[in-house]
Amino acid sequence: MAENQTVAQEYIDNAFVYDTYREALDALLAGDPTIINYEDSSLVDYTRLNVSRMQRIDKTNRLLDGLRNAGRALNRSIFWLVITEGWCGDAAQSIPIIAEAAQVSEKIDLRFILRDNNVDLMEQFLTNGSRSIPKLLMICQKTNEVLATWGPRPQELTDLIPEIKKAVGEDKQQFSIKIQQWYNKNKGKAIMKDLEALLNGIS
Repeated sequence: MAENQTVAQEYIDNAFVYDTYREALDALLAGDPTIINYEDSSLVDYTRLNVSRMQRIDKTNRLLDGLRNAGRALNRSIFWLVITEGWCGDAAQSIPIIAEAAQVSEKIDLRFILRDNNVDLMEQFLTNGSRSIPKLLMICQKTNEVLATWGPRPQELTDLIPEIKKAVGEDKQQFSIKIQQWYNKNKGKAIMKDLEALLNGIS
């Protein structure tokens, strides 16, 4: 991330609030692509699977006390702008946790923006040269300066990726299975610890 990087206000103004984002995904799956539209049927199928995952996490997730405390201690107003897409499996695992964490503090204004409709923004926040999502931007509401970023995966999982790739080789399906197994076992704890550390760092 470049020093003193800022995000144009138009991206924030045009972003979805969480409920609208989830409703748009539900509408897509119900046959109404007015807000979100994936012409590739396989992307719709992935979105359907991910909505199911998010619904499960909505019911089972419990925030760690450390993250709650970090949110409550926040001393400045910030936007959390998440660059995402409904078909992204990593996003399905993190977005419900991000949404619940944002509710801890009135100083956090959570928004969502679609990657493929906002490529210029995505290009500013690449991961190893890739448009990897989700990407969470923590933005000062007064200056639009990006204070911190997170994503596309929790650091604990990122550190394990070389080991997972070595184990599965070029088998992309097995790689995805291993990633989902890790998420299921971790139950969002690594994501929460990352968010806690970032909040503590900008308070």
